[in-house]
Amino acid sequence: MFDKITLIYIAISAIIPILYLIRFVTYKTKKKKQYVRALAISFLMFFILLFLGFAFKLVYENTLNKDDKKDNKTTTTEVTTTKENTTKVTETTTTKKTTKASSYNYDKILTPTGGEVIGKTSKGYEIKNVDGIYYIDGYLVANKTYDLPETYNPGSLNATVKAAADKMFAAAKSEKGYNMWAQSGFRSYNTQKSIYNNYVNRDGKAAADRYSARPGYSEHQTGLAFDVCATNKPCITNGFDNTDEAKWLSENAYKYGFILRYVKGKENETGYMYESWHFRYVGTELAEKLYNNGDWISMETYFGFTSEYGANKA
Repeated sequence: MFDKITLIYIAISAIIPILYLIRFVTYKTKKKKQYVRALAISFLMFFILLFLGFAFKLVYENTLNKDDKKDNKTTTTEVTTTKENTTKVTETTTTKKTTKASSYNYDKILTPTGGEVIGKTSKGYEIKNVDGIYYIDGYLVANKTYDLPETYNPGSLNATVKAAADKMFAAAKSEKGYNMWAQSGFRSYNTQKSIYNNYVNRDGKAAADRYSARPGYSEHQTGLAFDVCATNKPCITNGFDNTDEAKWLSENAYKYGFILRYVKGKENETGYMYESWHFRYVGTELAEKLYNNGDWISMETYFGFTSEYGANKA
């Protein structure tokens, strides 16, 4: 199946040779060879334009995804994990005093023990701060309102999340033959900082804020979210939206504990544009509620909290 942009380009590519052919037909001649030559030239023009268009599209998409694909590479701010599952983070670019990384419990999906209740959401759910991490009704939240400490660095996807993702991708392969994977999973604070700044330099801050999180505000830093890619399909672009794989994920991800995090038409709630490839693990119980029989509900709407830079957290 072709996406809408591709179909539009195919139509545009056909216009010039068609006009050429019409112009020739209106020119009165009885020579059969001239008609055949004109037809051949028309087809040649069409395929040349089509080839150039697809080549340009491929180069553009590869350029757009270049920064995101770097996420899986080792950076200079990687962590060293000990047997006690604590981490030591070495940062040389900041002097800001932050909570020690060793206090974080990266294995916990829901609220770890301790912390401070700082208030309730508009729908009455408890907001808790544990070592600078914000939990709402027990679920870790990272959006434009609730940020993460710079030192929060699990180093990779949470083990529970990875196991659930592997199970989901295996089901897609078994049921439909789809080959999918988590292209961009965990990102450190510094990696997100580099990605965000590159987007700001390219598109401006206002535009970048619609599709990229500022450092410290990204779900990728939690180790609970990732972007999905599929074989021979556009990766981490809106070209993925209408693919069979995207539709399968939207209809089945909740069964494995994942939610479509940035829902279509709800940028005013989530703070971000629709992303058919971005999924967040919350467990099957909440995932089924947010799936809402196919009419996805955002976490912000369900729990009653905001996603705005500078907004009050309680």
